[in-house]
Amino acid sequence: MAEESPSPEQRGYERFMVEVPVSFRIGGIDLSGTTVNASDEGMLVEFYLSSKAALTIFKTLNKKPNHRLEVEYLYEQERYVREAEITHFQLIFPGSEPYRFKVGFWIPKEYKREQ
Repeated sequence: MAEESPSPEQRGYERFMVEVPVSFRIGGIDLSGTTVNASDEGMLVEFYLSSKAALTIFKTLNKKPNHRLEVEYLYEQERYVREAEITHFQLIFPGSEPYRFKVGFWIPKEYKREQ
């Protein structure tokens, strides 16, 4: 079952509308998406995928609450890799592929990838 997004009252930081490309891996699948919004403590990312990939990701996230992973993104010409925890997700079935998936990440600390 998909978890519900935190209400504005539960958030510790204001959310800002921003579109940043993000890449990460869930259930052995490399994914890329775009932020819907972001704050000092996390981000909401939206991406599209096939029904097979959606099922794999959905099963992975349902088996392992608070799934931890690395999230990579480029912001203002700087590349970041951050450890993150999935706090909530939503799978949207539009009637045909691709399916839309939204994932909320809590990001406890930051480090920059050396190139």
